[in-house]
Amino acid sequence: MNTFRYFMPVDTYFGRDCIAEHKDVMKKLGQKALIVTGRTSAKKNGSQQDVTDALEALGMQWVLFDEIGENPDVETVVRAAELAKKEAVDFVIGIGGGSPMDASKAIAVLTANPEADAEILFTDPSAKALPVVEIPTTAGTGSEVTQYAILTLHEKRTKNGIVQPIFATVSFLDPKYMDTLSAKVTNNTAVDAMSHLVESYLSANANTISEKIVAMGLSYWKECIPALKAREYTPEVREKLMLASTIGGVAIAQTSTSIPHALGYFLTYEKQIPHGRANGMVMQAYMELFGKDHQKVKEVLGYLGLETTEDMGQLMKDVLDISETFTAEDIAYYAKRSMENPKKLATFPEYGLEEKDILEVYRKSLL
Repeated sequence: MNTFRYFMPVDTYFGRDCIAEHKDVMKKLGQKALIVTGRTSAKKNGSQQDVTDALEALGMQWVLFDEIGENPDVETVVRAAELAKKEAVDFVIGIGGGSPMDASKAIAVLTANPEADAEILFTDPSAKALPVVEIPTTAGTGSEVTQYAILTLHEKRTKNGIVQPIFATVSFLDPKYMDTLSAKVTNNTAVDAMSHLVESYLSANANTISEKIVAMGLSYWKECIPALKAREYTPEVREKLMLASTIGGVAIAQTSTSIPHALGYFLTYEKQIPHGRANGMVMQAYMELFGKDHQKVKEVLGYLGLETTEDMGQLMKDVLDISETFTAEDIAYYAKRSMENPKKLATFPEYGLEEKDILEVYRKSLL
């Protein structure tokens, strides 16, 4: 058995109304919070009100930045950090999907380093950060239990992670916030969670604990497949999807993500395809990179109740609304750009991936 390290420091609370029940854990973080959200969803689903009620019950102050869009860019994070510095906040609370949660981590770094510019996010792994609280309102990203934060870099026409490993101090997982999600968002984010689980299990970085964690997460996800296909979600399904998402986050916190994420970033930037759907679109061809009869691929399929990679492709068609069209020029550009991410490519355990291999994944998936 290979040696490995396992580290998961996030104080995590799961259950309906868990913020109100466990709000006292925020007392240790300071007296004033910056709340980071999108423009409407946190208001609509009640999460923002639950947070402000909790803070006010504790006698704590707060200020709101509600301008985080999908796939947040560096410029938006800088504006939020300027507000945080002006208001002298002690900690940051991210509420939403991956975009506000990831942004909150970057904001926490910039606020804790007031003399630095945004370059610090990509150059200084040891830069300090304010404490972060994460509250997911979708079941996909797992950012509430990972050390990662992904930002859009317009000058590079892609997305990239900040170099600081920022784990939340506290995360609150309340499935009721997903009750207002559309079927499209529910399914897109659910596929992101599944992608985390699959990529972690098949990664060169996988270890004994991460594989057992993935098996548990995929078992929850499998139970949700009928609901995802029918676009009908009971409270129990919502709970299982959130558990699968968080478990997926725990897994990739150990292994990182792999090839579908590297390839999906360009689909998101160039075609505005939601992140989870982009991952799902290349999933079958990614699994086929391993060749026929690969044992770990068989195990992943088995956990999901599938037999072949073709079954995986059909599942993605059943669960996702895929309508985009691509050209040969598109995929040639994506393949060339994907080779700029050698760290992500190195997570593929079988052989050294070349541009022709990536081009074939795109070709099989998109043309």
